[in-house]
Amino acid sequence: MTADKIPIADYLFQRLAQLGLSHIFGVPGDFNLTLLDHVYVQPDFKWVGFCNELNAAYAADGFGRVKRSPAALITTYGVGELSAINGISGAHAEQVPIIHIVGTTARPIQEKQLLIHHVTPGRGLNPPDHKIYAKVSEPFSCATEYLYDVSTAASQIDRVITEVYKQSLPGYIYIPVDMVNPLVPSNALSVPLPLAPSNEGILTEADEDALVDRILNMLYTAKNPVILADTLAVRHHASELVKELVDKTQMWSFATVLSHGVIDETHPAYVGIYNGLGSHTGIAEAVHGSDLVLNIGPLLTDSNTGGFTRDIKPENAVLLHPLYVQLKDEPLLEGVHFLPVLAKLVERIDPTKLAPRALKPVVTIVEDRPGKSDITLAKIVSNVSDYIQPGDVVVAEVGTVQFASPDLVFKENNEIITQVFYSSIGHALPASVGAAFALRELGGGRRVVLLEGDGSSQMTIQELGTMVRFNLDVTIFLLNNSGYSIERAIWGPDQGYNDICPNWKWTQLLETFGGTEGKTVLSKQVATEKKLREITSDKDGFGKLTIPRLVEVILDAKDYPWRLEQQIEIMGGKNRDMIIEYAATHDV
Repeated sequence: MTADKIPIADYLFQRLAQLGLSHIFGVPGDFNLTLLDHVYVQPDFKWVGFCNELNAAYAADGFGRVKRSPAALITTYGVGELSAINGISGAHAEQVPIIHIVGTTARPIQEKQLLIHHVTPGRGLNPPDHKIYAKVSEPFSCATEYLYDVSTAASQIDRVITEVYKQSLPGYIYIPVDMVNPLVPSNALSVPLPLAPSNEGILTEADEDALVDRILNMLYTAKNPVILADTLAVRHHASELVKELVDKTQMWSFATVLSHGVIDETHPAYVGIYNGLGSHTGIAEAVHGSDLVLNIGPLLTDSNTGGFTRDIKPENAVLLHPLYVQLKDEPLLEGVHFLPVLAKLVERIDPTKLAPRALKPVVTIVEDRPGKSDITLAKIVSNVSDYIQPGDVVVAEVGTVQFASPDLVFKENNEIITQVFYSSIGHALPASVGAAFALRELGGGRRVVLLEGDGSSQMTIQELGTMVRFNLDVTIFLLNNSGYSIERAIWGPDQGYNDICPNWKWTQLLETFGGTEGKTVLSKQVATEKKLREITSDKDGFGKLTIPRLVEVILDAKDYPWRLEQQIEIMGGKNRDMIIEYAATHDV
């Protein structure tokens, strides 16, 4: 190695460091071991090994959501990368940036088509295809590069990192074992990557300015414009612009289930969570009744629109999306990224030209039905709302609690991680680990609060060990409702397939995974709201601890939040109607 040349692996890790990364997630395997050696020679880099690749991918997802920049995940070829693919698919669905680095077989082995371990044989007498797994991940990747030529390796690395950052999607870098140490010029590292989205080549500067002027004119002529900020505003680095726009205009502002926290919920202009007809009374009426909804970063999934009950008329909406801008019912302006447009809009908007703000919508809170247990999901939400401190990140598992979490009352700089669209059960526990590492990189002593079901946690429980090992500031509210309650709500409430392995000793698990109860970890069990309140209100004791802590909360198995029951009813009706229509038109 010379001063002007460095190994390919060092080039890769120094580029990642330029993103502000200091943690690398993954699992060691024989085809990535020499690559992992280079992690340990990078200043301030820390390797975080996970129990399996799926958990590592979930953790990378949680990291990317909180850090707002790509997470780095390293696995080995075949068995490792395929174990991670479900986590990568979920990140792709909800637009979370992850750079998945895969150590692969050496180039000579590939060229000789050797039937080496981790490779799947070709069909019949065909030789094995050592690049076959890249075909599996391709649909979930915005950019894939296979480092095979030393002369192009640096530019290939740069391309993947740039695209992952710009598109906020996963991307892949495949590194053969013999491509870890070859030298590449280091001078490219002094050239910053072009990470900021731009509409250059799509719109001229004058056209972009004219587009902003048109949106401003629509806002100025509207009688009751509102802001609806959705999750892609968060994913694509627009959170601060959204906050500035709300503060500058004082327009009534709404978030969605997936963007809960994007607007400071202590702000006087904040109204609540919009989720179609799954909103509290007054919210859907206000959004649907607006003559101009400025919808920033929409992700129009079933769970994010109240089962497709969003009723915002096209002629009353301006949609600002990473892939397009749409003004009312006009054709899409494809390829126009919303971020430069929004930045100009925030800079130029004149609040004095906006119509006087109407009376704030009256929001009627729907109460969850009482359960057989003294503690209900509604009471848990109320208690956790009190427990949350400014800056905390809440992670809500796929399940019943996910449908109760929109009622959490946030303070300043709170946000939520909940995979409500892709909905892979087991995501939240490892994601909370990734979120905690992201908060460490961001600094400031912020906490993670995890709302986790017993059924979900049994899928990925091993990462309690990672929490203990790295002394992560995570508070776990383990909701013990004896199985898959969300599935019970959907179908088969008393069927055995919705049961799980019973009677786990939950309050002993942190100690089982390496903690010392009362010193490095703390565990409690509660079955009454009074006991839960004692814990969540103990802000100078339990709340100030920075060690992993687990509170097992005993719940009724059939305590379903009202949003879940409503969505099941809505989607059940829609599905039934579509099946009937399909049968009628397909002669079945």
